[in-house]
Amino acid sequence: MPMNQISRRGWLQTGALLAGAPCACLAQASNDCCTVPEAPVDGVQIQPGLITIHLDRTPDLSRTGGAVKIVDAARKLHVIVARSGKRQFVALDQKCTHGGGALTYVHSHQHLYCTCWGHAKFALDGSVLRWPNTQTPRPLRAHTVERKGNLLEIRVEGLA
Repeated sequence: MPMNQISRRGWLQTGALLAGAPCACLAQASNDCCTVPEAPVDGVQIQPGLITIHLDRTPDLSRTGGAVKIVDAARKLHVIVARSGKRQFVALDQKCTHGGGALTYVHSHQHLYCTCWGHAKFALDGSVLRWPNTQTPRPLRAHTVERKGNLLEIRVEGLA
């Protein structure tokens, strides 16, 4: 192929980059992949080692399949909380262990995946389901979640 021509693959890759590097929702054929909302400020309390979520103030967790993210940049806290079943909640770090991209919850597949092209995929216990290269896969840190009435208590080791 002459130097001034580009392959179809090259054209598609370049076009995707120029379009703002769309998230992996395109590959997953899902319209809800990259839209994990932030938990309402009045619905979350953060203390050393503990995040408390008021379920009555966090409507996204009122239904199975809902998820929220809790971000506190000053504390380097990035956690995703998902309602994976009628009475089951999970909480994991929300940054991909491969490249630091944001993770999103896909309820229909019961996993988290990286929104940076969807290269890494994680089970709800944090174990690696798919890894993008030959580096040693690093699991996500999962946090203990306990429901106490209308509250979720999430234990986060090392949270100041």
